[in-house]
Amino acid sequence: MVEFALALPLLLLVLLTVSDFGRYFAASISIESMARTAAEVAAQEYVQEVAAETTPGDPKNYGLIHKIAWQSVCDEGHDLPNVTPGSGGAECGALPTLVCVHDGIDPQCGTIYNKGDGVPAECSSVQPGSAAPKVDSQSNAYVEVRVCYRFSTFFQITIPFFDMSLTPLSGNFFIERTRHFTVADY
Repeated sequence: MVEFALALPLLLLVLLTVSDFGRYFAASISIESMARTAAEVAAQEYVQEVAAETTPGDPKNYGLIHKIAWQSVCDEGHDLPNVTPGSGGAECGALPTLVCVHDGIDPQCGTIYNKGDGVPAECSSVQPGSAAPKVDSQSNAYVEVRVCYRFSTFFQITIPFFDMSLTPLSGNFFIERTRHFTVADY
């Protein structure tokens, strides 16, 4: 019984750590999927809106492309912890999303959506001004979507080590994903 009482806290720590790692891995896959899907649907919308427009660079069309991208992120991420779903087509909170159509014309390139109370400093790829303009004018246009998510562990614990320092083993971790989707050139 004494050995079990001594081993039980360590076993529980290992179990909760494995559980948090599994949750982190699943959230990472979800964020990856969100960014990829948002870039793809925005690229498809680009073909329908921008290719058919009579006035190149119409902000209304780019606004629609951006909305489809950030709305796609909200739709896929509404059930993640720490995410506040938007109602009635409004932006969701806690999933900062940067959208940019790299065609050299997008007037709203680098606009950040779904930021709720703001973009955390740990989300470096989604900070204002972080979108790079398209460099190669010879290649096809592409859509870039960046998403950041704050993952919180089940438990908050610090582990003491032999040098008597405390090392955090939990807390908040930020998952960032960037995906590009090339616009079809028909």
